[in-house]
Amino acid sequence: MWLLAGVLLFAAGCARAPEDKREARNPMLRRAIAARQAQDIDRAIEWCEKALRRKPDLALAHRELAVMLDNYRQDYIPAMYHYQRYLDLHPESEQREAVEELLRHCRVAFATQVVSSPEEMKRDLLLREERIRELELEVVRLSELLAMAPSITLPSAPAAKGRSQKEGSSAPAAPAGPPRTHVVHSGENLATISKLYYGTPARWKQVFNANRDQLSDANNLRVGTTLVIPSEE
Repeated sequence: MWLLAGVLLFAAGCARAPEDKREARNPMLRRAIAARQAQDIDRAIEWCEKALRRKPDLALAHRELAVMLDNYRQDYIPAMYHYQRYLDLHPESEQREAVEELLRHCRVAFATQVVSSPEEMKRDLLLREERIRELELEVVRLSELLAMAPSITLPSAPAAKGRSQKEGSSAPAAPAGPPRTHVVHSGENLATISKLYYGTPARWKQVFNANRDQLSDANNLRVGTTLVIPSEE
């Protein structure tokens, strides 16, 4: 398994396949590969995750991250997810057979880990596996929503009423509803969240400004964070 992983990591550095060569030019992924080559695995994983937050369909980052989580961290559930994402994004890759073999080894290692773990850890691992399935469904749902976004039209504002009311009087204000919120999922960033709620990624800064109390960096969203979504006024 380590031999296959080594071949894949070498291929990531060399980026021989056309699609890998193109994706390897991503600056965050280049930093991840450099950190991994320097044996700074924590930093390499961090750069891969940043690259995927910025560009969730960066297949080479999924593969690089999967190999590190699998072989250096024995964190098999997210490793399996990232292996599968690479296969989904690059179904014709030269490395497909190697990645499929690593994915099979990863599943066996995970099953062994569950069998040999205490009962509490078993439950935790199974819950995490279920969470991965939920994330995969969420990715599909968000992709469908983003594909539909250009065709969504907002209802027009009601026409202003004439001056039939007495001067100085005004209609009673409608009670304000609860603020909208959004829970950050894996692969999301402020631009995708902006497009989800406003139909355009250009209003990401409005979301960022409304959540400065918990966001120090617009490019670093933590999964599970609950964001306030400002009204569309």
